[in-house]
Amino acid sequence: MQIQYENQKLIATDNMFVFLDCRKPHLYRALKDTTFDWFHFSGNASREYFELLFHKYSLANNWVIPDYMRRILNMIENDKVDEHAASIIIHKILYELEKISNQANDSLEEMMKRAISYIENHYSENINLTDMANYAQLSPYHFSRVFKKHMNCSPYQYLINYRINNAKMLLYNTNLSIKEIALTCGFNSTSHFVTTFKNHSNLSPKKFREIQF
Repeated sequence: MQIQYENQKLIATDNMFVFLDCRKPHLYRALKDTTFDWFHFSGNASREYFELLFHKYSLANNWVIPDYMRRILNMIENDKVDEHAASIIIHKILYELEKISNQANDSLEEMMKRAISYIENHYSENINLTDMANYAQLSPYHFSRVFKKHMNCSPYQYLINYRINNAKMLLYNTNLSIKEIALTCGFNSTSHFVTTFKNHSNLSPKKFREIQF
């Protein structure tokens, strides 16, 4: 969706939370088939919260906030709004936004360094995109996009490349079996390791070892 607010044009993508003061003029339109949820809230501190958070971070890519929104929307849809519970949930949303605004002070470069450090320290384990994104303190979607922009490859590609490079060092410097190297480098089976190694090197692990010697 495209949102126009205070002379800004903002683009909201999947799973994004948009935080606006609806008392000010604003426009929004779908750029393609789009489903979105919304609700208004007010209260004694709402304007102060808005002023505190909006100018730091108006678009939040956060996977906890949608769950909080669904809880409030379910109350409304079922005509069972508990004002006290809704207020607590809204404060939780504002808390998440405050966390995000603090993270914005962290440069993306630092986030990438943390993510790469996590991958390189845990490559031998069964880690996935969610694990990497959690360590970088980003949503999986936003993490993938930022990582690819900075590293010219996806997080998964970086992980596989790092595993293969470590496997090459072990093939060259040790007498470990192919199976042992596969497990040491985070592959869940020898066959998966051999197939992936061939795709990256045009050689089987055995052939690679023979050539090095």
